[in-house]
Amino acid sequence: MKFEKTYSRDNCFLIQEDWGKHYLIGFKNEKNPYSPAVINYINNGIVEIWENEEAKKWFIDSLLEKNLKDNSFFKKSIKRYNEILKKLDSYWKKEFLDSILELKRFLSLFSEGTRSFMIYYHSCLDSRNPKKIKEKALKIRKVDSYYDDSDKLVRNTINHIYPHISYNLALSIISEEIDSPPSVSELKKRNNNCVFSPNHYFETINLKVFLKKHKDYDFVFDKIDNNLKILKGSPAFKGIAIGKITILKNKSGISKFKKGRVLVSPMTTPVFLPAMKKSSAIITDEGGITCHAAIVSRELRIPCIIGTKIATKVLKDGDLVKVDANKGIVRIIK
Repeated sequence: MKFEKTYSRDNCFLIQEDWGKHYLIGFKNEKNPYSPAVINYINNGIVEIWENEEAKKWFIDSLLEKNLKDNSFFKKSIKRYNEILKKLDSYWKKEFLDSILELKRFLSLFSEGTRSFMIYYHSCLDSRNPKKIKEKALKIRKVDSYYDDSDKLVRNTINHIYPHISYNLALSIISEEIDSPPSVSELKKRNNNCVFSPNHYFETINLKVFLKKHKDYDFVFDKIDNNLKILKGSPAFKGIAIGKITILKNKSGISKFKKGRVLVSPMTTPVFLPAMKKSSAIITDEGGITCHAAIVSRELRIPCIIGTKIATKVLKDGDLVKVDANKGIVRIIK
């Protein structure tokens, strides 16, 4: 089975795990023949989402077939999504939830909404879908903070109910552990390295060590030359900028972002908008022409290069770079 790292997210397992679970079911209640669909890996406090290429293709093809055969399917899915958002909004208005029972109810509703989220998300990305569906999906995606709002609430709630577990340590707790979370020492180990695949396994282990034990998994790693002076990606909005790098891998550094800096991140979500507005240019590891960074950079008219794959690994805070988003090239000056 071939796995590719498609995303890096600053989201806790309690909300990220549903993504992998919903990949396993098609739109006629048939099961995905390719499993596991997703392997989540915490790498120094950031969750890397590695997706089984065959499993993902099966799900997307199943969704496309449904969209093409049933003209009302997408419309009904979005209507249901909006209904769930209204219910979730009463939760999101709170700083934290008061009980485990309330948290479980929230997570159950969140899981239901994730199904609809995945429908519009992949309808947006798949160019084979009808134009009207793509346009509607793109409009929703631009402003959607579904995961950001939910992640904040869940982590704050864990910290409220279990005061010894900090916001950051809540990252690796899974749904089966809500009633009795692991020790602080175990959570600290997990936040460095652990592997989690919903309904399959959970292990506090380095990914490369994990892969030695599971030789049937083929993970596609990016080749990195630390002496690189030029990075290439895809232009999302054209323009040229020169500035110093600030790397944002998670939400915690957004408020400290300085105006005029070049924002470098694995990806962006709506919560990154304050930093994006201050930036002179945007560079991401991930994303295609319809990703959040691409959409927002075009609105803000800020030079943006997406899909470099290795920007956060090669560039360092304070590096002076020239961003040529006309050609999709980032040149390290010093």
